[in-house]
Amino acid sequence: MILSIESSVHICSVALHDTEGNLLALHELHQQRKQAERLTILIETVLKATQTSFSDLKAIAVGSGAGSYTGLRIGVSTAKGLCTGLDIPLIGVPSLQAWAASMTSFAIGLNHQDNTNFLLCPLMDARRMEVFTAIFDAKLNYILNDRALIIDSMSFEKELATNKILFFGDNEAKLEKCKAVINNPNAIFVANKLPSAKEIGQLAIQKFNKQDFEDLAYFEPNYGKEFYTTAKKLPVTNYQ
Repeated sequence: MILSIESSVHICSVALHDTEGNLLALHELHQQRKQAERLTILIETVLKATQTSFSDLKAIAVGSGAGSYTGLRIGVSTAKGLCTGLDIPLIGVPSLQAWAASMTSFAIGLNHQDNTNFLLCPLMDARRMEVFTAIFDAKLNYILNDRALIIDSMSFEKELATNKILFFGDNEAKLEKCKAVINNPNAIFVANKLPSAKEIGQLAIQKFNKQDFEDLAYFEPNYGKEFYTTAKKLPVTNYQ
């Protein structure tokens, strides 16, 4: 059994697959900023629903980013703790690639209808007009590597000149803004698509079969960009 965790955005999810790739259970929490207090509960729920014990687990898979600093830190810390305690390997799966995996069937369907190859481009909210993004073909090969990007009218101009691209995101308002500035007939936007541990698990099976594991001591998530905090403003005191 492989337990998978996805916490790169404001929701989190946990899935359990057998080593043949069959999905046995999936639980998702669609509440913002609840990863810290609910992730272990989701894990326990998945194991209980499938009558699986921790000793049955062969590996832990986790979405490795890019994404939310807090979400990734919680997900990766939980995964590493389980791997250490159970003495099983850790599998890191790029979150944007796993997210794109959830859209491959849709893209292939469009390819048949349009006789065109659609590329896949997740747009993960990264505040203001910035997104974490990448571009994949329908077989999940990278066309454009993971990056943080400020969307403007020139974004993806080269790729859109010769391809149709399926854009999808986790923030409907942000997706509408991106649609307005990209404004290209080769761009198709799909709202309300969220990353899931289901696809993390599917891609993790491939890595498990290849024995492609992370180094527990050194593995860190890809946060996508530097993490900055705003200093707390202190009250101004007048001295006489």
